[in-house]
Amino acid sequence: MNTFIILCGGYGTRFQKVSKTLPKILIEIKPGITMIDWLIQEYLPLKSKIILATGHLHEKVFDHVNQKEYRRNIIFAEEKERLGTGGALINASKFVDTKEFIALNGDTIQELSIEKFLKKSKLDNSHLINVGCTLNKKVDSGIVLINQKNYIISFTEKKLPTLKNNNLKKLSSLGIYRCCSNYFKNLPVGFISLEEEIIPELVSTKKVKASIFDTDYKDYGTFDRYNELMQRNIHKG
Repeated sequence: MNTFIILCGGYGTRFQKVSKTLPKILIEIKPGITMIDWLIQEYLPLKSKIILATGHLHEKVFDHVNQKEYRRNIIFAEEKERLGTGGALINASKFVDTKEFIALNGDTIQELSIEKFLKKSKLDNSHLINVGCTLNKKVDSGIVLINQKNYIISFTEKKLPTLKNNNLKKLSSLGIYRCCSNYFKNLPVGFISLEEEIIPELVSTKKVKASIFDTDYKDYGTFDRYNELMQRNIHKG
């Protein structure tokens, strides 16, 4: 059984024009279907353990899940104070009973099938995190440089690194990560960023690799991007 941790506890400060009372994961991404509905009912494998890393507006997510009565193994890992993306994973890892877990953002609609990611993103003794990456250029995404063996040698959050070596390849992060459970279990719980602190630190010791895909994703984490998503849905209808 695979274990998934969904990051959905942020304050969503850039999303407040859409809603101040609902977390992003409860916003409808198409008529009658919220992001959490899509993740649990359509995207993630049926036989999987799902850990919701909640925080701000936890009660809203908790009530929604109880009302829906999803036929899934769902656990809440609520943060009582702001922990950042890395701290949220550390806090949630105490509920993980598998050697690995998959972390993904609760406001990102992936084109990449989870089955393809699971098949390609293998961990071995040489690294602790495998980052799903795309060949497509993304403006508002983690920027990744990899070497010929797919080790990440630079991971910068939404900052463009300088490409000085012709043997390096520039990619964009998809915001989906295969992680070694014991590594996160052994870290102290506290405020820390996955993208700006944990991954760059591991990159410096060659403990992070990339899995490369030619797919896109839709991140609706801001007012403008959410409106764009809704407009596309209207035209499709």
